[in-house]
Amino acid sequence: MRYIFYTAILTVFISIIIFSFNYFCKAEAYCLTGAFLADNPTKADIVNFQKAYGKKPFFIMVFTGWGDFINEEIIKDVYDENCVLIVTWEPWDPITQEAIDYDKVLSGGYDDYISSFAKRLGLSGKQVFIRFAHEANGNWYPWCGEKISKEKYVNLYHYIKDKFDTLNTTNVKWIFSVNWEDVPKENNNFFSYYPGDKYVNFVGIDGYNWGNTKKWSSWKSFRDIFKNRLEEVAKIINKPVIISEFSSTSSGGNKAIWIREAFLYIQKNKNIVGFVLFNVDKETDWSFPPNTAEGKELELQLRKKHFRDNGDLTDF
Repeated sequence: MRYIFYTAILTVFISIIIFSFNYFCKAEAYCLTGAFLADNPTKADIVNFQKAYGKKPFFIMVFTGWGDFINEEIIKDVYDENCVLIVTWEPWDPITQEAIDYDKVLSGGYDDYISSFAKRLGLSGKQVFIRFAHEANGNWYPWCGEKISKEKYVNLYHYIKDKFDTLNTTNVKWIFSVNWEDVPKENNNFFSYYPGDKYVNFVGIDGYNWGNTKKWSSWKSFRDIFKNRLEEVAKIINKPVIISEFSSTSSGGNKAIWIREAFLYIQKNKNIVGFVLFNVDKETDWSFPPNTAEGKELELQLRKKHFRDNGDLTDF
């Protein structure tokens, strides 16, 4: 009996040690790097980012419109570099930027296309993130809740993911991505569009510092933009966060200080597990050229071990 007693005690003790070891190994928080580099990113784009800033983007974001598929060369280049695709899938005509027939989606009229899209991503066998119909709490996209109703938006999201699930695309993870502020603010809270925990793996938040480039804009720090939304998400949604779009103009303030403070804020917020930096000149100068003060500051921040260009996605 004494032998059995001591054996049981030893077993419990070993189990506690193993559990504690696993817990504390996973408890070390880190944040995965990511970037939007081009409409059609190449291996060279990824390599050049790594040369410029010391780390590659773990996440590579691409955008695709309704009716299109991800270019096979992009998929190959991204995964050959051991990166991971975030596919921003926009349910509109990519040329005219006009709405598709959302009722037709819900009635099965696009099932062949949805299934083909899912199968192509599923056959890759690689981890893929889908950010479907992002920023529904804004008023600029035709799928926004203000334009199609909150109920239809949620039904649309459910319909798409359910189709993927029936095809057993277990390699696909889903990002429910919202704007940092609700536009308009009245009767338009971002949580109204939340599809539910079953349909979401990560919450994405988008936000930019437009500086003084617009009549309606002013210089805002990363904290100014993201603090309130991050706190709201932490209170009501038990999911890790990816800052799914962010950057700063240089017009109206010091861009080097802006990116330094942004990375310090991200590092302190353990719920942020990844980010996608827009490093292109698009609506304004979102890029961080390597030979500039802001580019050098970006490189300096990325050197920190908290920011990784590789990681185990099962940690989250």
